[in-house]
Amino acid sequence: MWKPALLLSTSALIVMTVPALLLTVVFADSDVDSITGTVRYLEGEVELPVGACVEVVLVDVSGEDSLAIAVGRQVIEDASTLPVEFNVTYRTDRLTPGAAHEIWVAVRHEGELLYTTTSDIELDRSVSDIEVAVAPLAMP
Repeated sequence: MWKPALLLSTSALIVMTVPALLLTVVFADSDVDSITGTVRYLEGEVELPVGACVEVVLVDVSGEDSLAIAVGRQVIEDASTLPVEFNVTYRTDRLTPGAAHEIWVAVRHEGELLYTTTSDIELDRSVSDIEVAVAPLAMP
């Protein structure tokens, strides 16, 4: 048989736990941010081969020994033309405060790199509507 004190403490535990779980879900969603923009070919619009994909990666480049850590990534499958819009989401707790962050882009078809970023794009948090230029891979 349940004692009244035990019932009260069990009820109190349920009453305290449910709101805590709900708060966790709300705060977890608020810790997500995004960077949006457009990937463009330097010389205007270009048609891509059928099945091409555009990969946009947000990286933390502040690590020692030139290590870059991917913080967020979007792969746009079956991209038909450049320009193409992107939206890279990332968790804000994965950013290193005061660190350098960049956007890297690779356009591939059947594993072959067709286009890549022409320069490093340094970023701050919550950037919107940036333009990232890509160019054909330089041949030796």
